[in-house]
Amino acid sequence: MTEETPSPERISQWRGNIPIHHRYTVGVAGQRFFAALRDEKVILASTCSGCGARFLLPKIYCERCFVDTKEWSPVKGPGYVKTFTLVHRNLDEEVLTEPVAAAVIGWEGVRGGIVHRIGGMDTSQLRIGQKVEPQWREVRTGGIADILYFKPVDRPFHRGGA
Repeated sequence: MTEETPSPERISQWRGNIPIHHRYTVGVAGQRFFAALRDEKVILASTCSGCGARFLLPKIYCERCFVDTKEWSPVKGPGYVKTFTLVHRNLDEEVLTEPVAAAVIGWEGVRGGIVHRIGGMDTSQLRIGQKVEPQWREVRTGGIADILYFKPVDRPFHRGGA
């Protein structure tokens, strides 16, 4: 039974445990994507044979025309920062000594992108459109953390269009 509060805006925090057990699976597309990170140090995108759209994270079918995306290939060249934020507190709300940059990384001609950390630079210099490339872990396990972070590339880049 649930007890309704007359002033829900006064509730600021719930303390306790919620006994939920679950298992998350990445599915067919996710397995192939993460295996490529681990085994080949490549970031794969899928391509629709109907309309030619490329997707990252890869999909097994096109969300536009519902055609199977049987062609998968690595993204080429450096990615670019589509958007970013600077995180100043950890998950326990403690102030970090240095802000952490989190960005959405995209590639030209590819729909979507990867959310990941930016490293190897002073975060105050980070800009939208900046070219970045992945820095790989030496020992990889088949997860997104196989990429340590994305590091800026020296070449300037300004993305045109939307």
